[in-house]
Amino acid sequence: MSRLFAIGDIHGHHRELMALMKRLISGSGLNPGEDTLVFLGDYVDGGPDVKRVLETLIEWQVRFPHWHFLKGNHEDMMLDALVYNSSRYGFYGHWWGQGGKETARSYLPKGASDFQRAIMQPDEFISTSHLDWLHNRPLMYEQDGYVFVHAGFAPRISLEGQNERDMLWIRETFVDLDWDFDGKRVVFGHTPFAEPVVMTNKIGIDTMFHDRGKLTAVELDTVNPQGTPVFTFSPAVEAPPDATLDSARAFFDE
Repeated sequence: MSRLFAIGDIHGHHRELMALMKRLISGSGLNPGEDTLVFLGDYVDGGPDVKRVLETLIEWQVRFPHWHFLKGNHEDMMLDALVYNSSRYGFYGHWWGQGGKETARSYLPKGASDFQRAIMQPDEFISTSHLDWLHNRPLMYEQDGYVFVHAGFAPRISLEGQNERDMLWIRETFVDLDWDFDGKRVVFGHTPFAEPVVMTNKIGIDTMFHDRGKLTAVELDTVNPQGTPVFTFSPAVEAPPDATLDSARAFFDE
């Protein structure tokens, strides 16, 4: 029987993502070709390797079409700044000051002169194919008694009636309340915790804090949604790099 996993906010940490994937495959027995993996959004902003993270995720989606990649609020801010002409949040700095600068830096052309790098605007060199991929990310996914979302849901509203802003941005109103979300256990990111949070109705797995934490993966009980989740963590951000983890194909072509 196939298994079900989710991974929390990555925020541009390619090395930690690859180390976490190595642990899932070698330690937890993840079978990429059969098991379902759900990514909860916030792939961009914070860490140094956003471009490599997106290249890797896009490659994995092609290779494993049964994996699911949701949209987070940081993707929405990035798209607003670079594609939507600030129609959603009102000004470019909303993204730039919350990790956008680090995201843009990861895309800067290596062969450009100092002058070119100083005057180039991010929408001139950030991959349009990456922006298109981010634009097309869904907001939630349901399977085996679980519902996956980046931020959460507003209480007292059915899943079908939820609005996009809450699914991308909600925090305390969702996290602090004990509410039955159509009988499904919610797996979410967005709200940072030092360690995963497990409640009867929800599981929170954002432990990266943009740039000074660890990545968390959770394996979920597909028979009993109230079963005990099993967590796997990446090495701490300060861990030395592992050159064998550079390739998105490192684990799948051996």
